[in-house]
Amino acid sequence: MENQKTGFIPLYRSVLKQPWSKDVFLRTLWDNLLLNAARQPYTASFKGRQWPLQTGQLVTTSADLGLNLCDRNGQPTSRHTVDRMLDIFEREGMISRAGERRKGTVITITNYAAYAQKMDDLPANKGALNGEHKAAHNKPSNGAGLEGDAAHNHEQIAALKPAHHEQQGNNNNKNIKRSSLRNSGESRNDATEKFLSRYPEATDGIYTPSGKSWGTADDLKAARWIYQKLLVVNASLSEPKWVEWANTVRLMRTVDRRTHREICELLVWASEDDFWDSNILSPSGLRKHWDTLSTQRARKPKNSRASAAPLNFDNTDWAEGLLP
Repeated sequence: MENQKTGFIPLYRSVLKQPWSKDVFLRTLWDNLLLNAARQPYTASFKGRQWPLQTGQLVTTSADLGLNLCDRNGQPTSRHTVDRMLDIFEREGMISRAGERRKGTVITITNYAAYAQKMDDLPANKGALNGEHKAAHNKPSNGAGLEGDAAHNHEQIAALKPAHHEQQGNNNNKNIKRSSLRNSGESRNDATEKFLSRYPEATDGIYTPSGKSWGTADDLKAARWIYQKLLVVNASLSEPKWVEWANTVRLMRTVDRRTHREICELLVWASEDDFWDSNILSPSGLRKHWDTLSTQRARKPKNSRASAAPLNFDNTDWAEGLLP
C-alpha cells in the first residue's frame, strides 16, 4: 500500500525483450522515467519555474537524469550521454520531448496510462480474475497489467502462479554472476569512451555502442534532409535506421571525398530522374551507383525531369554550417 500511496508503477517483462534493455544504463534510465512521471496532472516547481504537467510527464534536464545514473565509483553519467540515450527512446517512439535542454525539458512517456494501470483497474480483469488470483495466493492482485482480451483471462490466470514462483527463484539467485555482469557493463562503457576519445566528432552525432557505425551531427542532419526529399518520391518510405544512414553519409564524405552538398545535389537529381527515382531510396544506394549517376547527370538524358538550374541551399535548415 505504501508503494501505491507514493505512486508505484508496474514493470513488464516485455521490456527485457527489447534490444536496448541489455544496456543496464538504458534500462535504468527507462525505469527512472517511468517512476518519476506524473501519476496525475499537477504543477511542478523546477529551476524557479512552474511547469503544468499532465499524466505521464516529467520535467527535468539531462544533467539531472545523469546524476541518478552512476557507475560503481559514484561517477554520474554526462548529459551528452543521457541525451544520446533519450534520442534512442525517442526514435523508438517511447517518449517525446519539448523545452530547452538545460533550462528544463518536459518528457512525455508514450502510452503511459498502459504502464501505470494496475491489473485490477482493468474492466476485463475485475471479478473472476481477482477472485481466482486471491484464492491462489491468499491476497488480492496488484498485477502487472496483463495484455489480451477477456477470452484469454483463464489462460493468463493459470500463468500467474508459476510466474510468481519463477520470479521468487530468480530473486534467490541474485548473487550468481553479478560481478561478471558488472564487468561486462564496464567493458562496454570503456569501449564506448575509447571510441569517443578517438572520434570526438561523433559525440554530438549518432553511433552504435561499439562504434562500428557512426556519423557526426552534420552527417545525421544531411541524412534526415535526404529522407525528407525521398518522402516526396515515396511517401510510404519507412523511417530509416539513422545511425546506418549517417554512417553511409560519413563514408561518402571521408572515404569517397564527397561534400554534403555534392551528396545531396546528386540525390536530388536521382529523385527527379524517370528511372532512378524508384531505385535510389537510401544513401547506400546513392553511394553504390555514384559513378553511373554522375555520368548520366553530366549527359543530361532527355528522360530526366531534373532541372538544369543550380540548387538553392540557402533556405534549408540542414545546410547550416555545412556550406562554405
